[in-house]
Amino acid sequence: MKRILRATTLALIGTTALAAMPVLAEDGAAAADEAAAGEANVARGGGADIIVTARRRNERIQDVPVAANAFGGEQLAATRTYNLRDLQQLTPSLVVTQTNPRNTSINIRGLGNNVSVYNDGLEPAVGVYVDQVYLARPGQAVFDLSDVERIEVLRGPQGTLFGKNTSAGAVVVTTKSPTFEPEAGGDITVGNYNFRQLHAYASGALVDDLLAARIYVSKTDRDGYMTNRDDGDDTQDYHDFGLRGQLLFTPSSNFKLRLIGDYGRQHSKTSASVLTGVITRYDNGTVFANNYYDRAARAGYTPVAVDPGARIVDTNANPRYKMNQWGLNSIAELSIPGNTITSVTAYRAWNWYPHNDGDSTSLDAGTDFHQSNEQRQFSQELRIASEGTRKVDYVAGLYYLWQSIDAESLNAYGRDAAAWFVAPSVNSAAAAAALNGYTITGRSRPVTNSYAAFGQAIWHVTPTIDFTGGLRYTYETKTGYFDQTATGASLDGLTAAQLTAANTIRGRYGVANYYSASTSEGRLSGGATLSWKVTPDSLIYATYAHGHKFGGLNLANITTTGAFAADPVIKPETIDSYELGLKTAWFGNMLTANLAAFWTDDADYQTTVVDVDRNNLSYFTNVGKVRTRGFEGDLRANPAPWLSLYASGAYTDAKYVSYADAPCPIEITGQTTCDLSGRRLPGVSKWAASAGGEAHAGVGSVLGRDSEVYAGGDYSYRSNFYTTASLSRYSQIPAFSLVNARLGVRALDGLVDIQVWGRNLTNKLYYLSLAAGTTGAIAGTLGDPRTYGVTVKTKF
Repeated sequence: MKRILRATTLALIGTTALAAMPVLAEDGAAAADEAAAGEANVARGGGADIIVTARRRNERIQDVPVAANAFGGEQLAATRTYNLRDLQQLTPSLVVTQTNPRNTSINIRGLGNNVSVYNDGLEPAVGVYVDQVYLARPGQAVFDLSDVERIEVLRGPQGTLFGKNTSAGAVVVTTKSPTFEPEAGGDITVGNYNFRQLHAYASGALVDDLLAARIYVSKTDRDGYMTNRDDGDDTQDYHDFGLRGQLLFTPSSNFKLRLIGDYGRQHSKTSASVLTGVITRYDNGTVFANNYYDRAARAGYTPVAVDPGARIVDTNANPRYKMNQWGLNSIAELSIPGNTITSVTAYRAWNWYPHNDGDSTSLDAGTDFHQSNEQRQFSQELRIASEGTRKVDYVAGLYYLWQSIDAESLNAYGRDAAAWFVAPSVNSAAAAAALNGYTITGRSRPVTNSYAAFGQAIWHVTPTIDFTGGLRYTYETKTGYFDQTATGASLDGLTAAQLTAANTIRGRYGVANYYSASTSEGRLSGGATLSWKVTPDSLIYATYAHGHKFGGLNLANITTTGAFAADPVIKPETIDSYELGLKTAWFGNMLTANLAAFWTDDADYQTTVVDVDRNNLSYFTNVGKVRTRGFEGDLRANPAPWLSLYASGAYTDAKYVSYADAPCPIEITGQTTCDLSGRRLPGVSKWAASAGGEAHAGVGSVLGRDSEVYAGGDYSYRSNFYTTASLSRYSQIPAFSLVNARLGVRALDGLVDIQVWGRNLTNKLYYLSLAAGTTGAIAGTLGDPRTYGVTVKTKF
């Protein structure tokens, strides 16, 4: 409660300070009108006048020398794009890999979270912003997104204006603001797998021309599409609830204050990994000793058949998660002659409570393996931006972020743990005494304070040539600790040899460990862009950007003292990026064609290393260099008033330039480290594409209002990619394509919209994650099967 009061007080101070400034002008920016116009133009996936805020000002996307995709709320709703995982089907350069909400990797152009490595002491490289507020943990971004004005995907480093660790790009979400004109609406959907979804909103004036409000609620439920053999129940169900309330206060023509409060919760049963195979021999022919089948035989367990399409799992530890978040946000804007001052103040909380089966079988071996998080963050941004026509446009500001994460890791072992986890060569009595009831608990708390000052100027050298330059200085401190405890039954009654063996087992699985660490760093980021409007409908630009993904702390069970001590401090990554782009419009904006080529060098890449000088200790640190390069293309066309089309494609050549001491993939034995230099980066496809469109035709009028039928479809493709940093061939997800379609009727000038839709129409069996564990079991999380349903929408 004290934190809530403190955050609310700071928000009021920030916004009241702006409100108290004198009224000096009455020509405030018409951002809402521009955004509404852009939304209307992209409602069916086409059009050119899309308004974006990539440079912290409202501009047409075709006028901005930045590689970006933008999607209006109507297009997102029509394609049923309500989360980031579905958004990647519309923008090929974006990759979202997810085993659960906490372990979400958001990747743009091959860079982002390190796939398969998740660390609370580090920040992601792709920034997600909702209503101008940076979401510090990826799990905050996996709730349903609706009642959205637009989503922008900014590709490449955005370190000047979106500076908090956006070295790979940013996803910028803008929700719909309150309106003084009354409006209301929503939709109801039912589908297979007992899918039920509700979205509803209402907006209007509380006090004419002074105070408006908007409220939005969403509820999504779906039964699971996996079957748990252990209890016959379904699993991988989905339950999401969201609530957002807003107030818009406009006491004068040059000042407005938007207050936003939101709450979301989500829960699911998560026994989802299907068995796709078992490694019984290493690549050199050596027997994979104590593999999954060996352990099953020793424990008297009958594994499920290797048949991913059957969608059968077998767990008994009630795997599940519960997640919730809430936030308070104020956006104050004051217009003064030639400038707009903006204050964004926010406090957010995110809580993640999982429960996982540690052995992924119905044995009582790993009764609960989990990593829970309770995250809190406060941020304050204050900036000034020029308005109107001038020789030099500018944006400048200050930014502060505080973040704290209380984390708990737990490994709890049951009565079958000895038979499952311990090699048969170890005394069985010693193994049972060591592990039955043994629990290892680790607690950590990284705290971040980040301060930044930034500025960007656009010099209009000539009426057609612009030079954009920007700098951002960031100083960041991070402190934290790791505290591990271990509890278990007494080892009394064992022989001396058995006692030694039992203590060795416990030492291998975890014993008491404590350390604290801190780091601080100041870095300068910046960029320069030269752009030329060759014609009013064509833009060429070249960009260089220098940025950083800040460092952090490896708060895990590593050795920090003694002869084999490892440094828990992880240094920042340094990024140098080069980009050439072309944006064109043809036939009166009926066709837009944009191209971009990029090259990014990333030094001191943050990932896992095996240190042979430290007793083969594996830990998270900085390694060598990675590089990503490629090209992208985006097309939008409205060849006829009744037809809109789009297509996007990306080729991404991302690789480790130097990574000599990498962990070896699981199929390699006989060597401690592997050199992955020159190999592909995980989590990115070389080729990705999406295409689609919508056609509509009038069918007359009802009650004096027009009606139309429409049909639309969307196609997406991704070539194969790895999901582990070691590039195990057992973690390579095969290429796949997805096809979605919709058919509907809009009646009474859009007052009623009835749509029949289907996703993954070909029922493609594809994976969200795939990897082999230490037992040699190869397990994967499957994407959604074919789903279909009916949606009824209305608006007033």
